[in-house]
Amino acid sequence: MANRWAGLAALLAGFFVILLDTTIVAVASPSIQSDLKPDVAGLFWVTAGYLLAFSVPLLVAGRLGDRYDPKRVFLIGMAGFAVASALCGMAPSVGWLVLFRVVQGLAAAAMAPQPLTLIRRLFVADERGRALGAWGSVAAAGALLGPVLGGLLTAVLEWRWIFWVNVPLCGVALLMGWRWIPRSQGRAAHLDLLGAVTSTAGLGVLVWVLLAWRDISAPAIAAAVAVAAALLVVFAFHERRMGPAALAPLGLYRSPGYRAASVAMAALGTAFIAMALPAMLYLQEVRGLGPMEAALVMAPDAVVAAVLSPTAGRWVDRVGPRRPATLGMALLAASLLLIGLVVVLEVNPWWMTLGAAVLGVANAVAWSPLSVAAMASVDAAAAGAASGMFSAVRQVAAVTGVAVTGAVLAGLASSPTLAFSVVFAVLAVVAIVGVVAATRLPLTPTDDAHAKAAAIAQEEEHA
Repeated sequence: MANRWAGLAALLAGFFVILLDTTIVAVASPSIQSDLKPDVAGLFWVTAGYLLAFSVPLLVAGRLGDRYDPKRVFLIGMAGFAVASALCGMAPSVGWLVLFRVVQGLAAAAMAPQPLTLIRRLFVADERGRALGAWGSVAAAGALLGPVLGGLLTAVLEWRWIFWVNVPLCGVALLMGWRWIPRSQGRAAHLDLLGAVTSTAGLGVLVWVLLAWRDISAPAIAAAVAVAAALLVVFAFHERRMGPAALAPLGLYRSPGYRAASVAMAALGTAFIAMALPAMLYLQEVRGLGPMEAALVMAPDAVVAAVLSPTAGRWVDRVGPRRPATLGMALLAASLLLIGLVVVLEVNPWWMTLGAAVLGVANAVAWSPLSVAAMASVDAAAAGAASGMFSAVRQVAAVTGVAVTGAVLAGLASSPTLAFSVVFAVLAVVAIVGVVAATRLPLTPTDDAHAKAAAIAQEEEHA
C-alpha cells in the first residue's frame, strides 16, 4: 500500500512541475524583459515555445510508453525536464531561454501521458477514483499556484529561480519514482513512423498558427491551416489502416465512454487553462491589484481542489463517473459566470474569490471521473496510446482556448470590461458543452465492454 501511494506521489510531483511551468512565467515576464531586454515577440515565445513543444508530441509520447515502459519514459522525461529547467535559469539571452523552454516542453510531453497509464497499473478499479482525484487536485494546484510561486520567487530572489525551483522537486520525484513505480517490459512492436511524422507536423503547424496568428499575414494563416489540415487528414486515413499498431487507435472513439470523456476533458482544459491569464490581467491591469494580491484572489481554487479531491475521488469509486463529472462541469460553468458577473457589474474584485472557490470544487469533482471513464474504456495494451490521445486533446483544446481568448482581448482592447466579459461568457459556453458530454458518460466505470467491442470490430475490419 505505502509503495503504491509513494509511486503516485512521484507521478504527481512530475505532473505538478509541468503544469506549474505552463503559468509560472507570466508573472515574471516584466523581470525577464528588464534583465534580458527581449522584444515583445521574444518574450511571447518564452511561454509559447513551451506550449508548442509540450502539446505537439503527446501522441507519440503516449505510444512510446506502451512500447518501451511508461516508467522509463516518465523518468527520462523528468530528468530532461530538470536539466532543461537548470539551463533556463542560466540562459544568457532570450534566444537561449526560448530554446531551453522548448526542450522543457519536449520533456514535459514525454512525461504527461504516462501517469494515467501508471495509475491504472498501480491501483485496482475501486481505488482509481481516489488516485485520480489526487491527480486532479495537483493539476489545479500546478496551474493556479504558478502565478503565486512565480510572484513570490521573483520578488524575494529573482526570475531565474522560477526555473531552478524545479530541479530539487524533480530530483526527489526521480528517486521516489525509481524506487516505487513498477516497471514493465513494454511491447517490442513496430513504431508507426508515418503516423508520428504526419501527426507531429500537422499538430505542430496547427498549434503554431494558434499561438502566433497575430504576427502572421492572412494568406500565410490560410496556407498554414490548409497544410495542417492536409497532414492530419493523411494521418487519420493512415491510422485507420494500421489497426492495433496505430500510433493513435481512432477506434477508441467508438467507445461512448472514451468519446464523452475526451469531449468533456477538452472543455475542462479549455476553460480552466484559458481563464487563468485573463483573470490575472483583469485583476492587475483593470482593477489595479498587485501580482500577489491577484494570485490570492484566485487562490481558493487550488486550496478547495486540494482539500476536496480525495473525497471526490472516493465518491467516483462508489457511484461511477457520470454524476460527479456532470456536477463538476456544471459547477465549472457556474464559476465562470460568477467571475464574469464581477467583471460586468464592476463590484469589488475580491468577490471573485467566490467564483474561484466554486472553480475549486469543479476541479476537484470533474478531473477524476473524466479520467476514470476514459481509462476504463480502453484495453490495457492500448493504455499508453489512449492516455496520449486524451492528453493531446486536453492540451490542444487549452491552446485553442488561449488563442481565442487572446483574440477577443485584442479585438476589444478599447473596451476592457466588455472584452473580459465576453471572454468569461465564451468559456462558460464551452463548459456547458462539457456538461452535455459528461451526461453521456457511463454510470459505472466498467473495465471495459466498450473498449473490447471496439477492439473486436477493429480486428474484424482489418482481417
